Amino acid sequence: MRDILRKRFFPYVIKPGRYTGGEPGQVVKDHTGRVTYAHAYPDKYEVGQSYPGLQTIYHIVNSDDRFVCERVFAPDSDADRCLREAELLLSTLETGTPVKQFDAFGFTLAYELVYTNILTMLDLAGIPLVASERTDDHPLVLAGGPAVYNPEPLVDFVDLFFIGDAEEGMIEILEVLRQLKGQSRQTKLEQICRQVKSVYIPRFYDDDRRPVVDFAPEQIEARVIPELKPEFYPEQPILPLVDTAHQHLSVEIMRGCPQGCRYCQAGPMYRPVRVRPVEDVLHQIDEQMRNTGYSEVSLLSLSSSDYPYIEELAPVAARRLEPFKVSISLPALRPGTISPILLDAAGRVRQSGLTIAPEAGTERLRLFIRKDFPDQAVYDTVRLAFMKGWGNLKLYFMIGLPTETDDDLMGILRMVERIWQISREYPRRTNINVTLSPFAPRPHTPFQWDEVAPISEIIRKANLIRKTNRINHVRFKHHMAETSILQAVLGRGDRRMGKVILGAWKRGARFDGWTEHFDWEIWQSAFRTAGMDPTQLMRAIPFDADLPWSHIRKGVSVDHLKKERENTSRQMRDYRRLVFDQATDDAENGTNGISFGRGKKKVASRSQAAPTKNRIRIRWAKEDRYRYMSHLDNVRFVERAVRRARLPVAYSQGYNPTMKLSFGPPLPVGFTSEAEYVDITLESNLLPSMLDNLKSAMPDGSSICDASVILGKSPSLTARLNRAEYTIPVDALSEEAQTGLQSTIEKLIAAESLEIERQGKEQVKIVDIRPAIYDLAIRESHIVMTLGIGDGGYARPSEVLPLLDDQTDARVLSFMAHRKDVYRVDDAQRISAMEV
Repeated sequence: MRDILRKRFFPYVIKPGRYTGGEPGQVVKDHTGRVTYAHAYPDKYEVGQSYPGLQTIYHIVNSDDRFVCERVFAPDSDADRCLREAELLLSTLETGTPVKQFDAFGFTLAYELVYTNILTMLDLAGIPLVASERTDDHPLVLAGGPAVYNPEPLVDFVDLFFIGDAEEGMIEILEVLRQLKGQSRQTKLEQICRQVKSVYIPRFYDDDRRPVVDFAPEQIEARVIPELKPEFYPEQPILPLVDTAHQHLSVEIMRGCPQGCRYCQAGPMYRPVRVRPVEDVLHQIDEQMRNTGYSEVSLLSLSSSDYPYIEELAPVAARRLEPFKVSISLPALRPGTISPILLDAAGRVRQSGLTIAPEAGTERLRLFIRKDFPDQAVYDTVRLAFMKGWGNLKLYFMIGLPTETDDDLMGILRMVERIWQISREYPRRTNINVTLSPFAPRPHTPFQWDEVAPISEIIRKANLIRKTNRINHVRFKHHMAETSILQAVLGRGDRRMGKVILGAWKRGARFDGWTEHFDWEIWQSAFRTAGMDPTQLMRAIPFDADLPWSHIRKGVSVDHLKKERENTSRQMRDYRRLVFDQATDDAENGTNGISFGRGKKKVASRSQAAPTKNRIRIRWAKEDRYRYMSHLDNVRFVERAVRRARLPVAYSQGYNPTMKLSFGPPLPVGFTSEAEYVDITLESNLLPSMLDNLKSAMPDGSSICDASVILGKSPSLTARLNRAEYTIPVDALSEEAQTGLQSTIEKLIAAESLEIERQGKEQVKIVDIRPAIYDLAIRESHIVMTLGIGDGGYARPSEVLPLLDDQTDARVLSFMAHRKDVYRVDDAQRISAMEV
């Protein structure tokens, strides 16, 4: 299957690295005698591979020798089209095995806007979309994750839902499948329902969600693991070879949030709060950094500053990582809890930006949604950040909250204006970005009964804020009202929503969470065809209504949520409660331990090291598994290897230090190579042990070929080199081209000019590449071509290959090419890249 994909799929997609696998940390097992599980994230690779839960499940399943777990992601539109045209089935990254051949096919659903992608993946896999149409020959289709706390919109398509923490439940499900290998689909589902808690299997319930069999529970209690065990987290996470949404190491420090904000679904979903010991977190950071080489570690939690040992953990982690220029980030910080200790730790290496989420513009509305901190807490926090040298600030607010008035919206502007005024007290230039997100009522929260604001009202509110804003240096943006409304309607939907999802998918809905893909007209048409009006579904739900998710139990009871919602509806006589008064008093009396005022200007320090103690040039090679990486991917690949090797590499100065690396000519995507070069500037003299460490740090399939010290200053490699030698197997060409290959080569060499069309930035140009072809021959069953590179005139292998074989697509041939060498020719003398 891999050979077929290499010839008929990878060359034709925009980013083949999304689908090839081969990353360090992936696990490849023989399927024989094992239960096989294909784990899917129904979004693009760069989003799904960044999701921490995927790494956890992948590791836990593969740690058990009885099971195999392989990954699959939603193909982008170009890959979708290519698979269908080539009549290829959706397959996994690790082995290229069609998903259809696995025992189980499971989806992690982070939110509702991926629902149509589920249908795309099922369709591409050759699995019937509707669960009732599947036979014993098809894998069981599973779903879990945050979105399945209301599973009803997907019951037509999913065989089995797992509700809650899956670290233990996933193994229990696979064990039942192992015991019943070869048994019927019905038998497997029945035994899973009997033996595994927190499982919801729709076929055992009627349309009113009442059990139709005696072994199905009336209420499905969400699974909660009592502790976050160290063995849940891999020492060697999967290290992506291509660009992903998050380029950092995510380390979970706490699950759950103690705050209880009334709009937040994650709060009740992940309760109770479970705290990891500091020692476990630090050990995980040490091991995973040794195996990954990321430049940043994110301490992950719904509210990182509420982690009880955060002021112990953050400084220790920052000090350990500082020698390797690795920073820490705290992605979720609550105003009023951000201390100088935390900011010093987060800014020890680089200050990428600080994110604060006031959510509402007035204290009244924040108290209403139970975001219990005053305006002064926000101002104190940003003042401290500016004083500590932070210049990039992100603010998040919601619009369309229950009871919101225009004065609350103006409160957002008043807060932003005050923050801007505070920033002017400090010398560093400040960037303030404000994001406005429409409120969407979520199941299992006190606001689950509330109405969804109409699209026109959301747009009016957003425009009111943007047009009233008078600060040119503050950038406002808001999420699409239509996508937020669709997410709310799907999230609160019942079984009828399945027809809408299927209808939208048939009309072309894909990747609805991506602005460039979303089409609201498609969804409106799907609602009309299903006989449903989305505006009706946006209305408030009566307290006595039967909620579609009432059979899913998580956290507090529905009666408690009703009481909580009713309490918020009463007029609050004194919204400045003790916590507000205390916070304000502390700010006025200066008893909060924070010193305010103009801070000492932070400037980029001058390097105290000698000008350049040592510069080394490395020649390295990469094999087939790395051929689908871009030049920027190669840069990250080397940076991470250098960091894993703990080389004393020199860094640039300033707020965002970067490694001093200089790379040779970029390698086209699809090529292997034994002639990749990088110059590395070190802060100390080169020792033999350093090269040994670097060789050990290179992942399987890549290697260090040569290394030497560079004396003195010299121009960059890219500027000095002017020749590149490539090879491609003769048998890659069509039979017709092979027959007359030698004659074709002789004609090309004899030609005075070879004009081709080259796509420029703005137009297609006619270019003569003959002067840039220095050698073209057949040697040892390979075509060998030496081409010019650089400003002196160049030709690409993809431009020469069509001249040799007009029957085979040049893209396919290019994906079989290999770079043998790069060098310089000066006055007919060949100079190695190691010597220029």
